[in-house]
Amino acid sequence: MAQQGVAPNLVTYNSVIDALCKAKAMDKAEYFLGQMVDDGVVPDNVTYNSLIHGYSSSGHWKEAVRVFKEMTSRRVTADVHTYNMFMTFLCKHGRSKEAAGIFDTMAIKGLKPDNVSYAILLHGYAAEGCLVDMINLFNSMERDCILPDCRIFNILINAYAKSGKLDKAMLIFNEMQKQGVSPNAVTYSTVIHAFCKKGRLDDAVIKFNQMIDTGVRPDASVYRPLIQGFCTHGDLVKAKEYVTEMMKKGMPPPDIMFFSSIMQNLCTRYP
Repeated sequence: MAQQGVAPNLVTYNSVIDALCKAKAMDKAEYFLGQMVDDGVVPDNVTYNSLIHGYSSSGHWKEAVRVFKEMTSRRVTADVHTYNMFMTFLCKHGRSKEAAGIFDTMAIKGLKPDNVSYAILLHGYAAEGCLVDMINLFNSMERDCILPDCRIFNILINAYAKSGKLDKAMLIFNEMQKQGVSPNAVTYSTVIHAFCKKGRLDDAVIKFNQMIDTGVRPDASVYRPLIQGFCTHGDLVKAKEYVTEMMKKGMPPPDIMFFSSIMQNLCTRYP
């Protein structure tokens, strides 16, 4: 391009740098950043966000921070997406408290956290078992006029279900529907699996039927806990019905390892 007398502009450089960062070719991305500056093209927040994402997604925290400092020193304004990337890195590494500090920094900087910001931090709290912090943050969404979507509700439902607080999970499930947010396959799969784990198979079947009635297509992640639940509780006829239904819908039936696991659990429970 340059050989043809056409000078690369901001959009060109940003496209190249973004592609290199997504390919984790950070040395080459840094080279083009330097070339960009030498050509008198001023990097913007799109440029720096690509670099920060490239470094943070590769686990290079210090390099991501270095780029952020360079960004601010050049008076390039960080946006919500910038902060979300740092929060994502911290939450993935079990540092949700630090991520919360970045979340608060956004407000100090006059930026409004978006739905993604909340989802990142909620997931971080959930992963670390900080359920009080999680629900407090969720409740603050109303104050900030952020409408929770299906992903947000799924994070809460999954967190409560995994911690054995199924009643709280169902309260969130019901609140979700009250707010006009339709449960998806992930929602139903989580709830059905939790009911089966607790031995509440009647409730699991009710949710399964509700899933069908609302037009949400069940996948293998829904059938497997039902089959396991009925096998574990001795209702092999019902378990076989779900295996047959899976096969009719074009899903491969559970393999021998799946049923071996059930047998091992039964042997442990009834030695």
